[in-house]
Amino acid sequence: MRNKTGVRSQKSGVRKKYIIFAVLLFFFSGGAALAVDVNDLIFQGADFHYKGKLDEAIGKFQAAVRIDSGNEYAHNQLGILYAKKERFGDAFQEFSRVVQIDRRNTFALLWLGILHLRQNDLNNAFEKFQEIVKIDPDNADAYYYLGAIYNFRHNQAKAIEYLKKARDADSGEADTHYRLGKAFHNVDMVYNALLEYDRALELKPSYTAAINEAGWIYYNQGSYEEAIGEWKKTLRINPGDGDAIFNLAKAYNDLAWKALAAGNRKEAVTYWKKTLGVNPSNKAAKYNLEKYGK
Repeated sequence: MRNKTGVRSQKSGVRKKYIIFAVLLFFFSGGAALAVDVNDLIFQGADFHYKGKLDEAIGKFQAAVRIDSGNEYAHNQLGILYAKKERFGDAFQEFSRVVQIDRRNTFALLWLGILHLRQNDLNNAFEKFQEIVKIDPDNADAYYYLGAIYNFRHNQAKAIEYLKKARDADSGEADTHYRLGKAFHNVDMVYNALLEYDRALELKPSYTAAINEAGWIYYNQGSYEEAIGEWKKTLRINPGDGDAIFNLAKAYNDLAWKALAAGNRKEAVTYWKKTLGVNPSNKAAKYNLEKYGK
């Protein structure tokens, strides 16, 4: 899942690691008064962040980096908080500061790549994600974004290669399986695509985009009723799903014309009525009902 900044939600696992790190710092830091003060601020900032009090959390982490300007964790947290507040320039500075301190900090590199993506700067984003997989060959997030960039560049073979690596590194992410399914689908490897859509739905049963895509595979194979069943399934989950409504209207219209061409006017009328049932403003169905429904 992504938020409106395009940031994948599955980074929560990474965040948990840093929260644990903050707790360890708090309980096991040495006796120096300065270190205790910084760790206390970090702990308070993490607590405010967890409770959704972003401004208060920012204040604590800002105070922490004023005392300890080389604290990677505090800078990373500030970067996340600024991104949540849509202060993307400030977020970029914080993650860049971390990379200046430690070029192998994959958390900051990942966020820099994401922020480059947000600016449609694919080349720099690609470079950051490549740096990550050199440091951490099992980083599913970096493979995912590399695969997505290859997909955007219409390099389907590379997109599949990297999305498969993302899947193998973290098979518990529905987005990864959906993206891999789309990559297979784009090169007409529909059996593999269906397997990935099914896996995405196992992980997230409400993943309507995967249901809709599976419907198109069935439809293009001539399994119209199975395709219609998939799109109806989407509407049961989300009655306002525009893609499912469009798909059903097109399918019913197509079936109406097939029936009419076969000389079955009554069946054609039935399908146009079904078209209006899902899309009441469909002009083609209204026109044809007026013409053939009398």
